Amino acid sequence: MGVETRSGMNNFLFIRGVGIVEMKTGNEKLQIPNVFYSPDIDRNVLSLEQLTLQGFTVRRSGDSCKIFPMFSTPVVNNMNDVTGLTKEEELGLKEKKEAARHEVDWNLMILKALEFHEFGDCKALINMLDDREYVFKYKVDLQKKFEEMVQWFLNEYLGINYRPIPPYSLDQRKIDLLSLYMLVEKDGEYREVTIENI
Repeated sequence: MGVETRSGMNNFLFIRGVGIVEMKTGNEKLQIPNVFYSPDIDRNVLSLEQLTLQGFTVRRSGDSCKIFPMFSTPVVNNMNDVTGLTKEEELGLKEKKEAARHEVDWNLMILKALEFHEFGDCKALINMLDDREYVFKYKVDLQKKFEEMVQWFLNEYLGINYRPIPPYSLDQRKIDLLSLYMLVEKDGEYREVTIENI
């Protein structure tokens, strides 16, 4: 993406992550999802166009603006005697809870988008397996992606088309290739594994 920096030059900068940023607006904190993190930018950049596209209401007045939570509209700011919150704060709290429920899981999206076209793609998936918590959290999706990787590796990379993926044991049970890989990798990466070791 191009951002004009203090030097006056339009430089190409890399996005290192995407997440939620909490900012103060008036008396409340507001969560803004899908914010790009680029450590090379020398300032925080807020795009009114992107906020509007995400459903926020932005009301400008002179040099300042007020951002209202997505799908809410500015209301008369009366205080609730029971909660001690203003109508605006109650709406903001409700919207924050709703946004947290529907937060995009970027790890899962990246995993599902991974395709295998070259050996480096296989290496990228294998590198993801270094994080045991990640494997535990996304095991079902990782199993499917791991089988997809093995299928590509055998068929496209090695030209072997006669082996079923996933393979089956002698008693016709499906062999979980991801779990087998994790077991072998944990035990020091044996050169050969037999059914008796499983």
